[in-house]
This record gives sequence, structure tokens and C-alpha cells, in this order.
Amino acid sequence: MVVDRYSRFVLTVIAVALSVLAATQVVAIFTPASATAKGGGALPQKVTICSEKGEYCASVDETTRLLVK
Repeated sequence: MVVDRYSRFVLTVIAVALSVLAATQVVAIFTPASATAKGGGALPQKVTICSEKGEYCASVDETTRLLVK
């Protein structure tokens, strides 16, 4: 029957599409992510924690303790 062929064709297309999506997810899981930027080695981003008005900023002392005023 024509309806049977059409149903089998549509279900086959859906199965192939789901298989491709699953395969890409599996490949993404086992592929190591690049931790560097596109331009080469990425440097750590420096962050400063300050008050709302910017009057006081946190600092780190020689014993690597965080000092907050």
C-alpha cells in the first residue's frame, strides 16, 4: 500500500535524523574541549572586587588571604 510505504519512509527519515543527532552528541562528549582562545593561549582574567561607589576594593596580602574593608 502507498500509505504503508509513506509511513515507513517518514519513520526511516526520523530514525536517521535522531541517529545523527545522537552521534554528534556522543562525539561532543568524547572530544576534549579547547581551553584556549582562538588566538592562542588564553591568560587568566584579572578581577577586582570593589564597593558600589568604588571607594574600597578588596586586596590580597602576602599570605594570600583576601582582605575586604
